[in-house]
Amino acid sequence: MSRVTRTAAAVGVAGLVALSTAVPSHPARAQSDDDITFTVGVSQEIDSLNLNIGVLVADYEVWNLQYMTLTDKSDKDFSPEPGLAESWEASNDGRTYTYTLREGLLWSDGEPLTAEDVAWTINTSRDEEWINAISIVANLDAEVIDERTVAVTSSVPDPKLPVVDVYVLPKHVYADVDMTTFDGETEVGSGPFTLAEHRPGEFWRMEKNPNWYGFEPYIDEIIFRYFAQPDAMFTALENGEVDAIDTVDEDLVDEALANEDIEVVQGRQGGFSELALNAGDGLGDGHPALQDRAVRQAINWAIDRELLLEENLGGRGKVGLGMPVSASPEWSLVVPEDEQYRFDLDRANEILDEAGYLDTDGDDVREMPDGTNPLEFRLYIRADNPADNEKAEFIVPWLADIGIDVEVLIANEDELTAIIGRGEYEMFTWGWVPFVDPDSQLSYFTCDQLTTDPDSPGYNDANWCTEEYDALYEEQNQQLNLERRKEIVQEMLRLFYDEAPYVVLYEYDDVGAHSTDWTGFVRQPAETGPELFNNSSHSYRTVRPVDVEPRADDPVAEPEPTDGPDQTNGDKGDDGGSAGVIIGVIVGLAAIGIIVAVVVLARRRSDDRE
Repeated sequence: MSRVTRTAAAVGVAGLVALSTAVPSHPARAQSDDDITFTVGVSQEIDSLNLNIGVLVADYEVWNLQYMTLTDKSDKDFSPEPGLAESWEASNDGRTYTYTLREGLLWSDGEPLTAEDVAWTINTSRDEEWINAISIVANLDAEVIDERTVAVTSSVPDPKLPVVDVYVLPKHVYADVDMTTFDGETEVGSGPFTLAEHRPGEFWRMEKNPNWYGFEPYIDEIIFRYFAQPDAMFTALENGEVDAIDTVDEDLVDEALANEDIEVVQGRQGGFSELALNAGDGLGDGHPALQDRAVRQAINWAIDRELLLEENLGGRGKVGLGMPVSASPEWSLVVPEDEQYRFDLDRANEILDEAGYLDTDGDDVREMPDGTNPLEFRLYIRADNPADNEKAEFIVPWLADIGIDVEVLIANEDELTAIIGRGEYEMFTWGWVPFVDPDSQLSYFTCDQLTTDPDSPGYNDANWCTEEYDALYEEQNQQLNLERRKEIVQEMLRLFYDEAPYVVLYEYDDVGAHSTDWTGFVRQPAETGPELFNNSSHSYRTVRPVDVEPRADDPVAEPEPTDGPDQTNGDKGDDGGSAGVIIGVIVGLAAIGIIVAVVVLARRRSDDRE
């Protein structure tokens, strides 16, 4: 289930600890004519590299490097730029876009990459309803015009076009595999790097693609090394065993900022952490009290979001309000201050009293209005996420104060995904990283995304949906007028807020770090986004050791600034937040017009930067 992105950084309860003796570690070579290895410490393992199954940020980082899309996304502001397609033209009605592919495209194994691969990917992902693509391709049909030309037609107005943000797959590899079971681990790709080796619980390695059409990377291979413990990962960065890490734990941020050999970069991606409530519209055995909006609202009033922000992120972040649905704040919910949930136990108790949930037997636990079935809830937290444990330590007594008894249960992410799919929970903590276009995040809470088969869970992890929300979703999904679409999205978010299937705890910023022995990183969006684990993962194309001179055609190399504020160490931004508590994939602050809104998938992170 993603959070394509929901994930975690282990604490000691669970997990595999990557042993340095088992993982290759290749520091940057001193000579530029030697092979150069860039090693990245990660707090999240690969879920699955099958695009119909994988949902974590780690999965997306591999896909960003291995597979290209028709249009790429600029580092500056996510606007569309050439990808596999060098150009595109729109029909008069705006429903058909004709894309011309670059000349001479090859897959990494030497097979031609043609319009047939593009059309097969779009049409097959639509017909088979791949969970990470269906919100993009549901209304699309792709037709091969010739080897380099493909026409993509939408049956309805589509505000996302010309972007078709689906990774194009090699038909000659995928046509005969079962996308319900395939692990997706193939060396064939079209991006700058392709997967060469994966040892679960230890590392995965990617090698430079000799047939990549873009700027040739300086590095020859990337090793992503998994760490179950955030302090061990940071120590590896300090000792030069890794060159960058995906997240700096909150307790280590000050130490990282003080280290002259480490550069800390805080990037905003729209990621958030939530307490999800089982509203009971789907499968499962969730407590019937949570089908009552009053109970869900009472829980929202009983949570001190400001305290959780301080405890989990050291205040580096933003108190949760409505559900973030985009990396761009232009889509954020606006709620008058006097209508916002605040920490108010008296208000929460009053709501439950008025709704008839009383403690009739004096055991400090309320019962259903008919006097039966005490309000005893299961709260699942992730075994490999220390922030979840910290949250539970506060949530349990808060809910006890309003007459709800909570049992804390621990599960790893795979187990929790299955539990959510079966609906066998009352509450859980996790998080999301939304993409740029709000459509995907909004789509997760439609009735179509309720799980009907536990073996194929949908994204609707709160088991909540309404006909009103679904109708609004369909309207925004086809609305080409940007301002009207924003109005509809506001209506949807306010409905979700009032119905309260989520307690949005806080929004966080990603805090990553790299050795000062490396340069050439690019942020997405410019100046405010992260360098790694963002929408396009462009940094790997241009990162280089500082002692390697940039080539004349380097797209990002510029003279070093001689003055001006430091935008990394020492400048954390107005609403900084450590991603160390969650990992969960997507970015940015630029306000972007509808046709440039790009990513429509979702990504779960594993730590509290879910």
